[in-house]
Amino acid sequence: MRIAKVAAVMVALAGSLQWVSANAEPNIHEFVTPLNDFSANIKVVRSNQSQLAKIGKDFGMLYRFHNLTVHYKDPNRIRIEGQVGGASGVYIMNGTTQQVAIGFLHTMRNFGDEPGKQKSLLDVGLISSFYLTYTNARFIRQGMLNGSPVDIFDVTYRNRSDTSHHILYVDPKTKVILKHEAYSQEGKLQAIYYFKDIKEVAPGIWFPTRIEVRNADDAVAAITEYKNIKVNIPMPDSLFKI
Repeated sequence: MRIAKVAAVMVALAGSLQWVSANAEPNIHEFVTPLNDFSANIKVVRSNQSQLAKIGKDFGMLYRFHNLTVHYKDPNRIRIEGQVGGASGVYIMNGTTQQVAIGFLHTMRNFGDEPGKQKSLLDVGLISSFYLTYTNARFIRQGMLNGSPVDIFDVTYRNRSDTSHHILYVDPKTKVILKHEAYSQEGKLQAIYYFKDIKEVAPGIWFPTRIEVRNADDAVAAITEYKNIKVNIPMPDSLFKI
């Protein structure tokens, strides 16, 4: 009889633990995509410089490029090149340093105290392990977005001199961010990104192939499409230097 009671308690406890596990809050680390690097061709389907300017003074710069190719390598290294007004242009973000070369013009800026202005996989709707080393993510709630279940997180920077933050609506199945609300240092909504036409580009790696950017007025500022996506291919570090 005593053994039976103990067994009953253990069964009840196991059921309780299973219920707790099933109802535990999602952890954003569960949504890290297994992607170290990628390359792709980008087509600017639509861009409106006046609407882009409402997001930020320099926000429309990359949308002036045409015939774009992009290379990304973890951690937070990106190279975008194409044609700008008839001249060849290269945009590079290597960690905190941004370089832009258009023809004979070459500029360099450092965003060491502004992680919100640095580039990451977040720009293509994905989350990397490195991005989570300098951010904090707070689970808000679960919800639905266009008929798909999403886990919603508020992401802030550990460097509190940058008070901008992001609300991410993550698809738990594909680990892709379906919607991204970007807020300024003052807490005002700056831009909304929608990541669409999601495809499995490699086993277990899902990638959005269409990105729509809207400003705080909910006006479409730009639409881009990604094609010829290749992931986890060797890339030399020299690619991210000018």
